Amino acid sequence: MNQTRYNLLKPLGKGPSGQTFLARTSDANAVQTHVVIKQLHQPQEPLDGLTRRMRSVGQHPQLPALIDSWQSSEGQFLAFDYISYPAITQVQPPPWPPEQVARCLLSLLPVLEHLHSFRLVHGDIRPANIRQPDICSDSVRQGSVCQDTVPNPGPILVDLRITPPLDGQVLNVSGGDAAYAAPEQALGKLTYASDLYSLGLVAIHLLTGLAPFDLYSVADNRWIWPDLVIDPLANTLSQVLHKLLERSLERRYTSADRVIADLKKSPALSLLDKARSFLPVATWPQTLRALAKNTPLSTSKPQLAEGPPLKPTRQIPWHPLYQLTPGITTALALKGNTLAMGTSQGSLLMCDLAAGPEIYSLKGHHRDRITALVFHPQGHTLYSACNDGTVKLWDLTTGTLKKTLSQSGWQPTDLAIAPPYLIVSDGTGHITLWDLEQLTSRHSFNQHQDWVSAIAASGQRLVSISCDRTLRLWSLSERRLLETLPIAPSRALALHPSGSHVIVGHDQGTIDVWHGPTLAAKDRLCNVGDGITTLALSPDARLLAVGTDGNTLRVYEGASGQCVSELPQGWGVVAIAFDGHTLVSSSQDETVTIWQRGAAKGH
Repeated sequence: MNQTRYNLLKPLGKGPSGQTFLARTSDANAVQTHVVIKQLHQPQEPLDGLTRRMRSVGQHPQLPALIDSWQSSEGQFLAFDYISYPAITQVQPPPWPPEQVARCLLSLLPVLEHLHSFRLVHGDIRPANIRQPDICSDSVRQGSVCQDTVPNPGPILVDLRITPPLDGQVLNVSGGDAAYAAPEQALGKLTYASDLYSLGLVAIHLLTGLAPFDLYSVADNRWIWPDLVIDPLANTLSQVLHKLLERSLERRYTSADRVIADLKKSPALSLLDKARSFLPVATWPQTLRALAKNTPLSTSKPQLAEGPPLKPTRQIPWHPLYQLTPGITTALALKGNTLAMGTSQGSLLMCDLAAGPEIYSLKGHHRDRITALVFHPQGHTLYSACNDGTVKLWDLTTGTLKKTLSQSGWQPTDLAIAPPYLIVSDGTGHITLWDLEQLTSRHSFNQHQDWVSAIAASGQRLVSISCDRTLRLWSLSERRLLETLPIAPSRALALHPSGSHVIVGHDQGTIDVWHGPTLAAKDRLCNVGDGITTLALSPDARLLAVGTDGNTLRVYEGASGQCVSELPQGWGVVAIAFDGHTLVSSSQDETVTIWQRGAAKGH
């Protein structure tokens, strides 16, 4: 403990991985400030990376800000702002009117969406950890007059657990308040949906004033809270609460943005509200003209991409061509000038970059987060994979849905095409080979023991990485596993067109390259510091685009491993599409940026 900076006052909590203290700054000449110090006994990542991540997380006004960090032989220490506000149930004891509960949910769900975008799970959401600021009380304490115009920042979520970034879908952890914990937490598992379940329990506690244990009938194996609500519930709120409290992960909400959309009685956030920067539209090619019956989703006045000037790159400059704001874009695909975008809410959007950044929507919709997109190499077909358990085929000449593929219990995570196969990986550890023309299942690889994070294929070679911490090499012609290699936690993968070089980006920020027919040799390409979220190799394999959970998009020269471009990004790169001359990136700040390559310096 850094006794020169802080004096411990009392312990606040203790768990398997660390403990929490209330402390006060020890500088006698400065204003005494209370802080909450979290001590991590067994650090899971370097302090610099953890500090950057937690500073970014704490930029949200409804989360405590990180103000200090250090490391000693006793572990890592993080000092956060101390939130002295009372719990929401102390400010206003329940039961609450349904309308007020709905407003509370709409205030807290964006906080969870922000938190989950950094692959963090709170893991202990309960009324005591939701604090309610009192603006008037603050104004009185500061000697000012309380004005009706002072905005209330909303409830503040405290006591965030400092867990490792969530790999795939599940964290192996323990702890949390048993009364508000999701069923999987009792088994030591934690997911994004666990936070949503706990928030649902908070909501029915606010509605009824009763503890969660009193709202479930073990004898009948069902929730009885609807019978105990005093005021009648609107159908929308009732349906949302039932889905939040589904004991089955397959039927429960998986993302906060879907809950927000349902509460607002909207299947998806409107692009009319989101679009901010569009350029004039020229003539559309025939293959995209049929989309949305030639009716663009936005007719707002277009502008060039906004933001600070780009800092000089070392060798290859990239110029921002357009910046779009379609919401959180979780998958990208680029073929010529045609850009496909899939969102966290299941929308599929198209853009012809040669004509301008006007966005068109395909005639159809997934029901959940889109995880992957890929174009047919010869035809006008787009394939989309989604958390709703389907892979859909879209005809780009008409903009309509051609076919839907599904299997029982399917959770498609990634797509690849290696004729004659469409290859689909999933959350159960399976990789399925589909006949590309007949669209029938031909073979399934089932050697992975956990969520398959990414796949890549070239010729007759397929590679995959999984949350089971293995890299696997497969023969498509022989339909068999060739090699299994241990790797660090990873979710970013690229394959050289020759099939002889496999590139993996790790969560710790390193990039390794395996070489040879059996991947026997390995080299360290680079270390970028931030956790790597996605990789994209140019078709000629000379350049590698690297996205991270930081705020910089980088391009590396494959042969030398030299960083030749650094591009400023919104925090958290989600997806990349790259053809060597056009680079498209999406970020957690809901932007999609299209970069165009300039002339290389010194060439």
